[in-house]
Amino acid sequence: MTIKKISTVLNWIGGLSAIWLFAYPKFYELSVLINILIPIIGILFTLKHQGKVGIDFRKWNNTPIPKIDLAILFPSFALILRALIDIKIIGFTNIFIYAVIISVPLISILFYGTKEYLVGKKIFTGFFWGILFIFTFGCGTAILTNALLDQSEPKFYKARIINKKIENGKTIAYRIDFEPWGPITENNLMRVSKTEFERLNVNDSIELELKSGFLKTQWIRKK
Repeated sequence: MTIKKISTVLNWIGGLSAIWLFAYPKFYELSVLINILIPIIGILFTLKHQGKVGIDFRKWNNTPIPKIDLAILFPSFALILRALIDIKIIGFTNIFIYAVIISVPLISILFYGTKEYLVGKKIFTGFFWGILFIFTFGCGTAILTNALLDQSEPKFYKARIINKKIENGKTIAYRIDFEPWGPITENNLMRVSKTEFERLNVNDSIELELKSGFLKTQWIRKK
């Protein structure tokens, strides 16, 4: 297969895997793994074909080069959105540190492989790409890894729901607020599915499962 065809295939796989994880997350762990692997494969592909694959419009010998941007962006956004919807973490410091550790080597390889954003005015675009990659792929991977690989013993708490709210924006989010519990010393919130939102009522008690986290960041799962 040509570089262009492989790039197209990777972009399609990246888009479809992102839809799978975000919209229809069956076989959850597998879908997370695939969405982590596709951007890494795309980045390594740029390293193998240095200067001949890009993430921005550019030419090689006066011929537009194939872009691999969608194979990186779509899964990255799916990871962070899925993580924020499904998992509530307590404290962000460790997650951000691991996000940087995960992301910086990969984004460096990407820039080296594509030969983009390393000089001139495009450095600012590269800086934006780097920050975006850290907060999507890096944070999404760290949050999901922290939860999915966690083998710690859970602690169980009960919390009373004190408010329900539908948040309208580009997407509709269903939020419940509950009173302080366990290590949480002030009112807290959690976003839930529409089905759970309709089932739960103010003053209901929900059971929360607190775990230590694979990356030493506590996180909550609603029972």
